Amino acid sequence: MPASAAAVTAAQQTARAGVRLIAVKTEEEAAGLRTRLQAGAAFEDLAKRYSTAPSASDGGWLGLFAPANLRTEFRQALEGLIPGQVSPVVKLSEEYVLLELASEAETHSALGCELAEQGKLDDAIAEFRQALRINPQYAQAHYYLGAALFELDNGVEEAVAEFREAIRLNPQNAEAHNTLGLALLEDGNTDDAMREYREALRINPQYAEAHYNLGNALDDQGKPAAAVDEYREALRINPGLAEAHYNLGVALGHNGTLDEAEVEYREALRINAGLAQAHHALGRALDDQGKHDEAIAEYREALRINPKYGEAHYNLGGALKNQGKLEEAIAEYREALRVNPHHAQAYSNLGVALRDQGKLEEAVKEYRTALRINPNDAILHNNLGVAVSDQGNLDEAIGEYREALRINPRFALAHYNLGESLRQQDDRAGAIRELRDFLSLATSAPESKARVERARSILVELEKP
Repeated sequence: MPASAAAVTAAQQTARAGVRLIAVKTEEEAAGLRTRLQAGAAFEDLAKRYSTAPSASDGGWLGLFAPANLRTEFRQALEGLIPGQVSPVVKLSEEYVLLELASEAETHSALGCELAEQGKLDDAIAEFRQALRINPQYAQAHYYLGAALFELDNGVEEAVAEFREAIRLNPQNAEAHNTLGLALLEDGNTDDAMREYREALRINPQYAEAHYNLGNALDDQGKPAAAVDEYREALRINPGLAEAHYNLGVALGHNGTLDEAEVEYREALRINAGLAQAHHALGRALDDQGKHDEAIAEYREALRINPKYGEAHYNLGGALKNQGKLEEAIAEYREALRVNPHHAQAYSNLGVALRDQGKLEEAVKEYRTALRINPNDAILHNNLGVAVSDQGNLDEAIGEYREALRINPRFALAHYNLGESLRQQDDRAGAIRELRDFLSLATSAPESKARVERARSILVELEKP
């Protein structure tokens, strides 16, 4: 036996190696395939085309094995082989089998995939790099390395470079195009990402995940109708894709079709009851339909699954406030802010709830915090104006109302509040001007009715000669 073969065989006794298999019905067919393999045909291609084994769709890949763990016939057939060589024909029950000892690069790559599935990404990356040191032209190892780097989330630049190299070596790798699209999207390159998704679909029009990812990008671009088409195509191919049902619901919600959105959220949850974002989205859809008790139940379920789901805490707070449960609402807003201390709207709503409790000083503090985060929020300036007015600081209140109107000149409620404050300061002309502006902008909504009537009544008094 050559020295190199002896060394490899000795190493194989303590290390695992990758093994591929082709199984056929006749010895003649097996012998013919072995001849083609020895002439340079790719084992994977022949396995996919001719093998009757379940591993055929994976190019005959059986997995990583230590020789001691193989059945006797396989172990004997592989003895003396070096990576890349094919065994003699093996008679196995009613079938005839050919085995290939995977290359060292492929074995390292397979070990890397195994480690990645276990969450050991640093170790996986080391194996993929070793595979590429052995064979720098190994396209799939470049792809796997890119995927591991992307999942490690330490910047996408190196991952993108690996995906591009995988595609350079194998331009027809639809999975590499799709995952490159994900990396580009995370890096803010939406148009480039969409080109990659579309290239993946040109190569494989039945690639459900690429349709799903393209739908996500289209929805992010404010094109919900086009996104809906992609999600529906993904679900035609793979009806069990829970995330596609969820995101289809989101896109339908953006289109204003809440009933259809609710159906999709429920289907997502039927497939995967642990999808916290689907419970949250269903809660929002139910809230918008006035089904507050059901909405609260969905928010609570989302939080049971993910207690650090800040938006679920925030929206649960809103639903509880609408039911008059201020203490519970305040607790949820505070929890939302613990998760995300930069959530300006949570500070604002917390301020509203505290003001409703008569805790003006605390409310003012929350409004001011919100305005430090988002100084151009007209509603926040108006709410702060109301709170400081209740504290007797009329000049400051007027300043806040004016700032709200600088940001949004068509903010009817701010015109009304400014008009009331100016009337209290005996600024008759200013009050008349603001209340007239309010009446020109006020809607016919029920919550506006009382203010409209009061504004008209005040104007009658102010306009008397």
